Amino acid sequence: MEGELTSMNLQSGMILARRYRILRELGRGGMSTVFLARDEHFPHVQRLCALKIIRASEDPTLAELQRIAFEREASLLATLRHPAIPQVYDFFSEDDRCCLVLEYIDGEDLECYLARLGSPIPEPLLIEWTLELLDVLEYLHSQHPQPIVFRDLKPSNIMRRQDGSLCLIDFGIARLFQPQTRGTMIGTEGYASPEQYRGVADPRSDLYALGATLYHLATGIDPRDQPPFSLTKRLPRSVNPALSSSFEAIILRALAYDPAERFPSASAMAQAVRALREPLAVSPHPRPPSLTRPDFGAEGSFRIRWSFRTSDEVRGSPLLTDDLVVFGSYDGTLYALEARTGYLRWRFPTGRGIATTPCDLGGAIVFGSDDGAIYCLERNEGVFLWRYRTAGPVRASPTAAGKLVAIGSDDGFLYVLASHSGGLIWRWQAGSPVRATPLVVSDRVVIAADDGTITLRALSDGQLLWRSRLVAPIWSRPVLDGTSIIVASLDGTVMRLPLEGGDPLWVKHFDDAFVASAVLWGKLLILAGNAGHIFACYPQSGEKVWELDVEGRIASTPVPYRATLLVATGTGKLLSITRNGEIIRTDDLGTPIVATPAIDGSLVYIGALDGRLYALDLTEREETSACCA
Repeated sequence: MEGELTSMNLQSGMILARRYRILRELGRGGMSTVFLARDEHFPHVQRLCALKIIRASEDPTLAELQRIAFEREASLLATLRHPAIPQVYDFFSEDDRCCLVLEYIDGEDLECYLARLGSPIPEPLLIEWTLELLDVLEYLHSQHPQPIVFRDLKPSNIMRRQDGSLCLIDFGIARLFQPQTRGTMIGTEGYASPEQYRGVADPRSDLYALGATLYHLATGIDPRDQPPFSLTKRLPRSVNPALSSSFEAIILRALAYDPAERFPSASAMAQAVRALREPLAVSPHPRPPSLTRPDFGAEGSFRIRWSFRTSDEVRGSPLLTDDLVVFGSYDGTLYALEARTGYLRWRFPTGRGIATTPCDLGGAIVFGSDDGAIYCLERNEGVFLWRYRTAGPVRASPTAAGKLVAIGSDDGFLYVLASHSGGLIWRWQAGSPVRATPLVVSDRVVIAADDGTITLRALSDGQLLWRSRLVAPIWSRPVLDGTSIIVASLDGTVMRLPLEGGDPLWVKHFDDAFVASAVLWGKLLILAGNAGHIFACYPQSGEKVWELDVEGRIASTPVPYRATLLVATGTGKLLSITRNGEIIRTDDLGTPIVATPAIDGSLVYIGALDGRLYALDLTEREETSACCA
């Protein structure tokens, strides 16, 4: 498209500042246009950047104001360092144009994402996005000597990168907060706080805009189409009943007309959101810290054989191998304990938290870390064998397949590595984070990604066999049922597909979001939802047999245990459920659980958000149940 005219008399192929070659237009706003460009100073690689260009007004006074505002944005961004803020590479003027060279954010804004999705954002994903946005707002609001107020937070100013992370764009009206200083109303109607209409903005104004943004994403209702400050009159749950009342309360508090009634800070709002995701619970029997020696004791109607404390949450599920139980913690360490006693055999530190379930390669353990690496350790002593680095956090658990291991990364790739060396056999770019554990069936691998794609590929070389798609992200592992697979997504959609051909056999929608993986339990398909709904269906047809509502979120995959199904909840409950959907026993561990239990005989090994791994003896539990029957 060399020579094709773009706006502002700029042509594709044109080079500015003898360095930046314009490729195409990315978008435009009221005063500026953004182009995709290539930095010609790097001839051997394609270094892309975004050129934000403003053409000076013919009015000298307005042109000077434009120049000052543009230079202020460049100076402001140049001082900031945060993953959710684009980096500034350069700033120059040429032919009456002011040019800002920024990091190119490859992705789409949340307004476009919502329109493409065609339905409200599922709450689990919305919670993670909220925490990301609050993190960058807290960073801006804590700048010295004065806080920075963004002043125009809205879905179209939030980019979702290919790896799923968020980034703020368009800092043109962000400015240092100066108390008692008034100016003109700047912001976007519907998202701007009431005080911005009076020319005043402080950090709490950004929280109002975040509340309006969350309202938009959670309901699909655009605040710009509503009367000013009227969102609280139409409750989000009246539009989206799947939204929890707790999250609705957070949105409504952020939208309070009076700034004093909102959250006092981004960190305070983040604390409320984290409490929603991870409800705080205090064990009735607090125990002292321990890194090398387990704690013993009894609690409730079951016996705690031992517990082992780490220094952060345990979100990943444990691996039972021979006489060891191996698990990761968000303190960044992989631990191996003696399964019978709970004594520490070895530990291995990584750079960041571990949320994956380790995989046994037969004499070796492989796992992923949020530091972006895949590690392989010798099983008995924890000796380092190899490491493979990806470009994003690794939150998908690995799957072993003979001499190969398959694992996904938030960088958007599925990797197949040689299990003995960590050498790359092949990789495939999904275009979005791969957080679902891959399913290996003979010589094929099923891959599910955050963009809703499901692909079947040859395990040996990655050749595409078929592709299908759901609308919402897929975090749960696909389930094999004979010659078909069953996949569940974050918007509650469940689909059954044959391994041959990939054309859906049935598609059903349930009123919940599925983070936990589905389970085949006898003749039933069990689906445990994040909002606390448990569904039992016939796997051949998807027909619902029964539904059970329980207290607390469920992110832990249910585990069959003898004649019952063991379900762990975010409130710390352990539920025993019969095949007809009856809860015959409830026990309380006293701390939230998101990890899937591992069972060996009468012992259940389970990690919790209090940072402990517990070995629970179910014998007393069964005896008590028998006495009560």
